[in-house]
Amino acid sequence: MSPLAHSLTRRGFLSAAAATGALTAFAGRPAFAQGSELVVAVQGLPDSLITGFSSFASLSVVMQMLEALVARRDDGSFAPGLASSWEPESEDTWLIHLREGVTFHDGMPFTAEDVKFTLDYVLDPENNYGSRARISQITSVEVVDDLTVRLGTDGPFPTLINGLSNVVMEPKHYVEAVGRDGMTAKPIGTGPFVLDEWTPGDRITFSGFAEYWGGTPLASRLTLRQVPEGSTRVASLMAGEVAISEEMPIDLLEVVDASDKAMVDAVESTVGLLLTFDTSVEELKDPRVRQALNYAVDKQTILDRLLMGRGTVLQGQMLTSNTFGFNADLEPFSYDPEKAKALLAEAGYSDGFETSITTRSGKYLADVDICNVIAAMFSDIGVITTVNVVEQGVYSKMATAHDMGPMHMVGWYSLGDADFATVWFTQGSGRAYWENEEYEKEFVAGRSTVDEEARLAAYHRMTEIMHEECPAVFLFGLPTVYGKSSDLEGWTPPSDKILRLHGAARS
Repeated sequence: MSPLAHSLTRRGFLSAAAATGALTAFAGRPAFAQGSELVVAVQGLPDSLITGFSSFASLSVVMQMLEALVARRDDGSFAPGLASSWEPESEDTWLIHLREGVTFHDGMPFTAEDVKFTLDYVLDPENNYGSRARISQITSVEVVDDLTVRLGTDGPFPTLINGLSNVVMEPKHYVEAVGRDGMTAKPIGTGPFVLDEWTPGDRITFSGFAEYWGGTPLASRLTLRQVPEGSTRVASLMAGEVAISEEMPIDLLEVVDASDKAMVDAVESTVGLLLTFDTSVEELKDPRVRQALNYAVDKQTILDRLLMGRGTVLQGQMLTSNTFGFNADLEPFSYDPEKAKALLAEAGYSDGFETSITTRSGKYLADVDICNVIAAMFSDIGVITTVNVVEQGVYSKMATAHDMGPMHMVGWYSLGDADFATVWFTQGSGRAYWENEEYEKEFVAGRSTVDEEARLAAYHRMTEIMHEECPAVFLFGLPTVYGKSSDLEGWTPPSDKILRLHGAARS
């Protein structure tokens, strides 16, 4: 019998040359009360407003204030952002044309000098910028004129536009005046909202930027409230205290949908939920142990019982089936505790060992419950496991210190391209706990050609290596599930978890 029975207690990028911006004029929109406040309940806020941290929780906050050259829509497609258009000059040179009339929050114009300043900072490995690996093939940044930048790359760079969507542009004049610490304490950018106040661990408030190039935001005040407990986020939504609640508890979705005050809104994401191993931990150095832990988890039963059938079981890889590079030839690890015990014995752990899992609460659907059930399943093969639940700020500090414990739960987004997920298991990402030389070479090969067949071959080999080496327990492809007030207009759930709230307001 599955441990769940006794442990479960409840529940075509080039088209961007057409400069139809991601954020357009408000003609035809309903007339909302200007000056309204928009409150969003989030699972966790970052412990710093630094622009270089790569988590989507951090980017969702930072991108209220700062913007990228390339915008992403809620469905994951790309659109002009601070760049109005772009085109390749050759296989290793791109021209980026900037949007006219854009100003920073202090009134200073946004120019090509700000782009060069930002990208030079991001590309300097000494600065440990979280998204550096996503644009690391940029070799030069040249200011052509105030509104044009030329980027040189190390050969073909098929994911350049995707990478640029993750790097926000910083004001050169401001950072030089206040320093990096000043920019972190009080960021300014070109985005739709201006920072008012930040109370770490509690909330962050913004005012609408009246001079925003995409039009004044419909909500004049925006508050992101940290509410770690899922049931409390639902209660706040049902009481009308918040307009949006992220990461809805799966067992409360029917309650929300049955009310006339709020509704559930979900979108398919490209996140692969994993338990990532720190392979420097003695017991986890042997791939047979890591394979054993994959065989020890009854993933389908967890999906059916804890996730109510939402999502999919990953096919022995971190990529979801809607991602370019997904390897359909790989099979999920079956639930086979006897095989798991045999592999542990082969590796010298016939008596098992003790370990732990680090997770956040409410970051992903049923995350703590999933970890507790997995811990029970591990115990059934002799691996006694403790679940450590930490707040977002603590988790961020652990990630920065590269000390997450033996296993940690994390969801890696591919944003539709294998490059963007697989990068996290490369040494260049700064987030890897496992190293494989062939994997690293294939990663470089996959991002160094525009030949789709060659790219697919590289990613398929990388996923095969991951399937053999098991740097993680491959769990689920997850949907992103939000709750929203019935009177909320102008907002749809984002597939990448970055809140785009410029056009949102309550009627």
